[in-house]
Amino acid sequence: MSSKVIPNLIGSTPAKVTATFDVVHPTEGVVHSVQRSTSADIEAAIATAHAALPSWRDTPLAERKAIVLRAADLLTDPNETWAQRLIDANVAETSSSVGWAQGLTGNTHNFMRALVEVADEALAPFEIKTNDSLCILTREPYGVCLAMAAWNAVQILTMRSTITPLLAGNTVVFKTSETTPYVQQIWAELLYAAGLPRDALTVVHVATEDAPALTEQLVSDKRIRHVNFTGSTRVGSIIAGLAGQNLKPVVMELGGKSGLLLLPDADIEIAASHIIAGAFLNAGQICMSTERVFVTASRYDELVAALRKDWAGYEKKQAHALFTARSAERVKDLVADAYAHGAADLIAEERTANGRGGNSLYPTILSPIDKSMRLYTEESFGPTLAIVVIPDEGRSEAEVLDDMVAQANDTEYGLSSSVWGRDTARAAQVAGRIECGAIHINGKTPADPPPVPHGGWKNSGWGRFNGVEGLRHFTHTRTIEIPDEHPGPLNLNGMDL
Repeated sequence: MSSKVIPNLIGSTPAKVTATFDVVHPTEGVVHSVQRSTSADIEAAIATAHAALPSWRDTPLAERKAIVLRAADLLTDPNETWAQRLIDANVAETSSSVGWAQGLTGNTHNFMRALVEVADEALAPFEIKTNDSLCILTREPYGVCLAMAAWNAVQILTMRSTITPLLAGNTVVFKTSETTPYVQQIWAELLYAAGLPRDALTVVHVATEDAPALTEQLVSDKRIRHVNFTGSTRVGSIIAGLAGQNLKPVVMELGGKSGLLLLPDADIEIAASHIIAGAFLNAGQICMSTERVFVTASRYDELVAALRKDWAGYEKKQAHALFTARSAERVKDLVADAYAHGAADLIAEERTANGRGGNSLYPTILSPIDKSMRLYTEESFGPTLAIVVIPDEGRSEAEVLDDMVAQANDTEYGLSSSVWGRDTARAAQVAGRIECGAIHINGKTPADPPPVPHGGWKNSGWGRFNGVEGLRHFTHTRTIEIPDEHPGPLNLNGMDL
């Protein structure tokens, strides 16, 4: 265990740490201690960000953009240590592999630069001409925004939850994940180093047992005018409820149950590697992970052979530790339920015994999966892949596609999907019938291009990050109407008052 204590970041005054909680690695034990925020700390964080709002709101957009670009440059400068610090902290606090942490950190600057590129377009005023007036509409920041981002893709999730409102002219109170507070603190320090005023972004660490009360304090405070949250649907629904009670707009990016549809003309041999990567990256702990694959019965054996071939050729097979023991048990229960209802593991013979503890799970491809099994509908958030077989004997292609689309849409989630087919025009037509925020043609379901708005449908949330639309979600409009001619007096006697 490190003797380091990770403090809150509230303005320029050093934090007074009176209580702590521990960050526990899934297999290695306690990593370090973290300041345990109190109600007084929350009040200080909000007050500091609120006091900083007028100055930051009035900072020219060009200066705000320059700070973001300097932060991106610091991340990519080989003479700087920021990227390595983020990678090391990510690996220390979670079960993420070095490669996963490197990939996230290496891609974060692309999202930052993409936001800067669209900022002028997204935030520019515009005009609407009426019959007798000119209306000038400006996009104004909400004020103090509350940001909360999950641990699983921590660099990118933290970046977009803080940079987006800041670039739009808001100040931010950031509540870290209890799993990755150090990674997220380093992120804030990077922004300070790039020139962000410390008061414009305050950071508070909250212990799990304190989260309900302190989160309610944050959301219900009148100075907090907007909330964004990336995390589970269960917690998101609680936060959305609190925001609704207090009439505050929210951006929610929540859980998923991503499906991959193999159309009758799909190149299954190519698709197999994309399926495996999409399902097992970061041990399936991605909200866009491929959870279900839909394949016609006539091509099922071909898919099984391709998946087994590609998995057998993968040289880094190992069990991966999930982020908590409870998460691992939940995934084990889903797999056991599938077994009990007749499913089998297609890659069981490829298992090895190199797990790293009780939280460790080996990737599993289960088939056939049907509606009798919990895995058909529930998000696993673990290294599982479910194969759903679509009958096609004696059916027209239209009937087969209708069935495939209906089953793909048979979920409470709607974040990401993928459609595979050699005829990309037809694949795009099928994609237009899928009820989710993004559908990737001949690609993995975990995909989030930096310039493109990202977000979900249904219980996967609402609102968007990234791109023009993402920035605009952190502003509201002000209308100034200017009459074409100066008005004369009104005839009040001609009016019913």
